Amino acid sequence: MTGILAFIVVFGVLVTVHELGHLIVAKRSGIMCPEFAIGMGPKLFSYKFNDTQYTLRLLPIGGYVRMAADDMEVNPLNSGMRIQLKVNDREEITHIILDDKHNFTQIEEVEVVESDIKDKMTVKALRLHDNEEVEYKLAHEAYFVQNSELERIAPRSARFESKSVLARFLTLFAGPAMNFVLAFALFTLLFYINGKPTEDPVVGTVAEETPAEEAGLAEGDRLLSINGTEVDSWDHMSAIIQNEGESELDILVENDGEERTLEMTPMVNTTELPDGETVDQLIIGIGAEMERGTVSPLWWGVQQTYEMGTMIFHLVVDMFISIFEGTFSFDMLNGPVGIYKVTEEVAAQGILTLINFTAILSVNLGIMNLLPIPALDGGRILFVLYEGIFRKPLNKRVEINIQLVGVLFVLMVMILVTWNDIKTFFL
Repeated sequence: MTGILAFIVVFGVLVTVHELGHLIVAKRSGIMCPEFAIGMGPKLFSYKFNDTQYTLRLLPIGGYVRMAADDMEVNPLNSGMRIQLKVNDREEITHIILDDKHNFTQIEEVEVVESDIKDKMTVKALRLHDNEEVEYKLAHEAYFVQNSELERIAPRSARFESKSVLARFLTLFAGPAMNFVLAFALFTLLFYINGKPTEDPVVGTVAEETPAEEAGLAEGDRLLSINGTEVDSWDHMSAIIQNEGESELDILVENDGEERTLEMTPMVNTTELPDGETVDQLIIGIGAEMERGTVSPLWWGVQQTYEMGTMIFHLVVDMFISIFEGTFSFDMLNGPVGIYKVTEEVAAQGILTLINFTAILSVNLGIMNLLPIPALDGGRILFVLYEGIFRKPLNKRVEINIQLVGVLFVLMVMILVTWNDIKTFFL
């Protein structure tokens, strides 16, 4: 149960922050956003505010911001349909009433002849009280009314395509960018709580029932050499221990100006990975001294986010190279099932470990969404950049076909990755 709750919270936070980035920048750019959804599937809860329906859906996987766009405008009006119109002083339509569940007065009964809410923003209708055919223009703020609910009709100026290349680029980039911001915030929080391990080979903690405790290593001890090899840093010390194997170590330490030599034999620490594999490592049972500060954790948060992003980017590049080299394996990827199993394992190690894991996932989500795959933010950014470079949008039919191929590719990969995760963890 803890694993399920941790997965829902972690995934929910990552998706909410990502989509919130899109929403904030879209609204600042003047793009209308009819829906902001967390989760997929049937609606559990909804709240409408400022022309945006905020919804929580049943399946805690994914989310989206539905932005007003030419392809997203659904016209419920058909020729011959009888509707009611509310118009303003300029004879512009403010409300198109689709049923009788309303309290509007001074409305006109009409029969639709033809309508265009995508380009012309007009409705041609036959007024029933005088049988005169009239072409109405839609007001800048116009609504469909059905079941006592208002759904705003997006004016052309509030649609995604109407905005500048820069505004559209920033709107699409804002989602991944917010994931990097979240990672920075979480890493910084952890540095404020825990501090940052120093690079110096100085003992900060000694674990119980370990070779270090039995030999008498203490907090504050600086490791000077191991088996005669001078120790330069914490990583250097760890490398020496691994290279020496399970043999006895003569460790020269110094504390408060006094030196002493301790003898100990490393123990094997076996870590089981979520996929069932195990990793063995030689340890003596010490933790690094922690550095703390008031402003420093902010800079450390930036560094950690950059370093983690660089590492993940290199892994992604290596993965794509492996495809062409013929060494690719779906074991390199994790789908929702794999992420759930890892989250379950991490949650069992405590809240701070889970926060660190969430930060890493957030960086990963940001980078993956920037990949130039049509179904992802990176693919859509490519279309926008194409328009910015060549001063004209890509042919609509070509763009739709590329988007379709991208969606099918992502779906196929998700199915294969999910099946591989199921085989790995459950079969």
